[in-house]
Amino acid sequence: MLEYKSDRKLIQSYDERYAELTKFIQSEFDIERSSIFPIETTEGGADKMKDLDALIVSDEIGVVQNAFDINQMRIDNNLKRFHIIVVPRVRTKDGRPLSSSRLRRGEIYHEDELIY
Repeated sequence: MLEYKSDRKLIQSYDERYAELTKFIQSEFDIERSSIFPIETTEGGADKMKDLDALIVSDEIGVVQNAFDINQMRIDNNLKRFHIIVVPRVRTKDGRPLSSSRLRRGEIYHEDELIY
């Protein structure tokens, strides 16, 4: 999946991203209720995980559709459906979503320029 990313050589390693995400979750939530693992396919294993309660996705239509497709795979695999929690993307003043790709390209935004 990484091969499709722009400026992929600037993307932090999985270990770096894992450490940062773990730190954030520990500061905000109960880390014991979280599972962090690399996703190498669209399903990321969610079609076969027995104890999956919810999937948090961005509001990109393709991502939301994938979540519905994975839920159908779960039904086909005799597993319960998970809750789909859609989180709107943060946008910039130009109306486009803020993204790591834009930040890697050197676009800089101040807090007051972001639309939540």
